[in-house]
Amino acid sequence: MRKEYNVNISYDKAWPARETAYALVRGTPEESYIVLHAYGEVLNMENSGTRFEIELENDVHFKYMFMVLGPCIRGFSSCRPVIIVDGSHLKGKYKGTMLVGISMDSNNQVYPLAYAIVNNETDRAWKWFMSNLKCAIGEPPNLVFVSDRAVSIGNVIRAVFPTAFHELCTYHLENNNISNFKDNTIVGMFKDAARAFRMSEF
Repeated sequence: MRKEYNVNISYDKAWPARETAYALVRGTPEESYIVLHAYGEVLNMENSGTRFEIELENDVHFKYMFMVLGPCIRGFSSCRPVIIVDGSHLKGKYKGTMLVGISMDSNNQVYPLAYAIVNNETDRAWKWFMSNLKCAIGEPPNLVFVSDRAVSIGNVIRAVFPTAFHELCTYHLENNNISNFKDNTIVGMFKDAARAFRMSEF
């Protein structure tokens, strides 16, 4: 305001004006929850085979949302049967956690597969995510999940994907080695072993 219009206003006045302008242009977060079901229907119309699920609390309030696009489901059959899962805390007014499942394509590029918005990384939330993921992709042979050491993820994978393998992310294991041993030789040996592609190299 000062640069463009040469008007001095306080932060307390500028912030509500900014929020009002955003709401006029983009709508409010509350309004976006109302159109979630319609958004899911449009996604499915434009991307056949899409799985879009919403769970409500007391049939009124938003609780969970899961989404995997139809083209991503079909393309996953050409990827390695490896799914990396993790959760990320959301910032902003409504908080929550985004659970994601990604894969790697044959060109070693990140392949987005599925995501969900849940209240927190709990056994129940992960089970809901994994159950919807299983409905979308089935249970391919030799499927491998990679995650951090979260106990919830391991428990749910064993319950929902009993024939799948569950491995730990080498990044987290490497950090554990660094903090526990503080020895570059041991950390170097771990890195070499983790990056070995053949049994003889390992």
